[in-house]
Amino acid sequence: MHVGPAVHLAARAHEVRLLLEHPLPPEVAQVGLPPGLERAVPRRQLQFRAGRYCAMKALTALDHRFEGCQVGRAASGAPCWPDGTTGSITHTHDFVSAAVALTTDVDALGIDTEPIVSESQAQDLADLVGGPDETARARAAGMSENEAFTFVFSAKESIFKCLHPITGEYMDFHDVVIENVDAHARTFAARITRTVSRRFPRQTMLNGCFEVALPWVHTGILLPSSRRDSHYHHPDSGGHRTLA
Repeated sequence: MHVGPAVHLAARAHEVRLLLEHPLPPEVAQVGLPPGLERAVPRRQLQFRAGRYCAMKALTALDHRFEGCQVGRAASGAPCWPDGTTGSITHTHDFVSAAVALTTDVDALGIDTEPIVSESQAQDLADLVGGPDETARARAAGMSENEAFTFVFSAKESIFKCLHPITGEYMDFHDVVIENVDAHARTFAARITRTVSRRFPRQTMLNGCFEVALPWVHTGILLPSSRRDSHYHHPDSGGHRTLA
C-alpha cells in the first residue's frame, strides 16, 4: 500500500512510499530488474522493485502523461528520470519512498529515510558524520541522542542526493554542517563548508525539512528551478531564500 508523504517538500513535488512489511500491490513484482541486480538477494530485489514502483506512481500523480514511464538505472546506480522530470528514491530494510517533480519547477531534489541508529552505531560513526554541535542542535529541537545523530546523517544524505545530479561532485559528510533545526516547522538549515561548484560555493546555505516518525527519521530537500526562484542563499547575494 502507498501512504502519504514522509516529508513535505512543497506542492510542486509528489511523493509515494511503501511499507515493505505490509501487503504490496501486485504490480511491484512486475517491475523488471536491471542486469546488476538479477543475482542480488531477494530483499534487495524487492527494495529496487518497490522503489521503482513508487517512482512510477509518483510520476503519474505528477502528470498523467508520465503514466507507464519506466525509471531506468545509470551505471552508478542512480535513477534515470524521464525527460522533464527529476526525483529521488530512498529505501531502508522495510521502507521505500520516491519523490518527483517537473524540471520546470525544480532543478533537483533529494530524500532520505534512516532507521534510528543504536547507541553503539552512533559512537562508531560519530567522527565520520559530523560534530557534536550538530547533534546538540537536533537535541535542542526535542530529539533523543540517537534520533539526533540519525537526523544529522539523513539530512546530509538528502543534500548529497540533491546536489550530485547538478554538480557531479561526491561530497564528504564534513562538507556540510547542520546549522539550525526548527522543531515547530520541522525544517533545518545547513551550510556548505567547501566550494562544491560555481553554483554552490563555500558558505552557501541550504534549507530542508524533516520528520521523526519512529522507527525512522525522514529528511528532504529540493531546489526550486534556478530559472524561477532560488532555494539556497548564495554568500554573495543579498537575501536568504528558503527551500520548502
